[in-house]
Amino acid sequence: MSEACMVESLDRRWYLVAVCGTSLSVLSIVSNMLISKVLLSSKHTHFYFLALLALSDCFLSLNYGPVIAMDIIKDRVKLRWLSNLYIQYVGPLLALSQTSMTFSCYLIILATIERYLITLRAKCLGTFRQCRGLSALCMFILALLLRAPIIFEMQIEQNPDCIGEISEYYLNLSPIVNTFWYGTVYRFYVRNIMTVLVPFVLLAILNYKVVKILRMQQRSAQMFRFLSSDHKTKIRSATILMVCIVFSYLLANILNVGVTLWEYVAFQSTQTGDAYAFYETCTDVTSVLYILVCATRLFVYYLFNQEIREAIKPLVCHSTSAPRKQDYVTVTRSFDSSRQIGTEIDAVAIAIARRLLSSELVFGGGGTKEANDSYVISNHHATTSGDEETDDDDDDEEIPYMV
Repeated sequence: MSEACMVESLDRRWYLVAVCGTSLSVLSIVSNMLISKVLLSSKHTHFYFLALLALSDCFLSLNYGPVIAMDIIKDRVKLRWLSNLYIQYVGPLLALSQTSMTFSCYLIILATIERYLITLRAKCLGTFRQCRGLSALCMFILALLLRAPIIFEMQIEQNPDCIGEISEYYLNLSPIVNTFWYGTVYRFYVRNIMTVLVPFVLLAILNYKVVKILRMQQRSAQMFRFLSSDHKTKIRSATILMVCIVFSYLLANILNVGVTLWEYVAFQSTQTGDAYAFYETCTDVTSVLYILVCATRLFVYYLFNQEIREAIKPLVCHSTSAPRKQDYVTVTRSFDSSRQIGTEIDAVAIAIARRLLSSELVFGGGGTKEANDSYVISNHHATTSGDEETDDDDDDEEIPYMV
């Protein structure tokens, strides 16, 4: 075999991409299948974007082995049929994987915008939630337009000096990449800006604003003035979860942003000498970091969101224990139904309380009603079963401010 036909297999890439990356992809598949099973339930419709994110990450993780790891494995095992097979299927699968990755990024943006509107108590939140399906569809189409043309950017070529060898066929860039409008304007500027730079900056800004508003609301306690401590915990827990998801995305993609800027400033330097080895390592680490974020998403959900944690526990632990008997607490409340009390959010809270009182509450004491009536309220959130959810949550979902 001539030196030009030899295929180099680096141990660094083998252990990082093939061994470590593939192991993480398997963990990611299991984790995201579990997440999607929980969040696609009708009881968790308020996690709509995160449910779609789990499905997208699961699909991406399924493609990691055949697309990313197999590129290293075929050079390691040096099987000609495996190398030829990889060259035939990698183009379409790479386009689908890149589309899925971009779609996941856009879903995180949509989920962060929704959480921002909740913390801001925006009036347009209800309209935004009614259009969640359409928003997700538009983001998928945009991701498809930006990433799917990758399939046309590669072509299979034959090396006449390596006939019969493992490196006889190889992938090369197609002539369309060398055109100005496609190769320079669309492929380099539009794609990199819309899939790397803009999402990174937008998520950083939204994350900062959400954290800032949440801290302000905690100090003033205006948002939770008439809300139960259970609902207050749910709101804060969902917000902290979203902040952690965005932070992990930013952390995993900061290297990718640096590589993109390097390609923009001096692309030729990334393909020569020692700089190429460093560039190749950076791209490998970027792919592993992204799959690491996908694999650890279940642990993030479990640690930072009590509602998801209680829904996951029965699936993981196969809990068959019966739910506890409902606890009851006595609440005394005095109000005059003829006038509005407090601010708009206070009125919403009282409206929910009245609805609960009229449908579910049981009068305590005798049959007489005085100015301050005593009621016995069923404390549904004390139920330990993760597969059941209270009517309170369904009521809350109908009111934008309370989700």
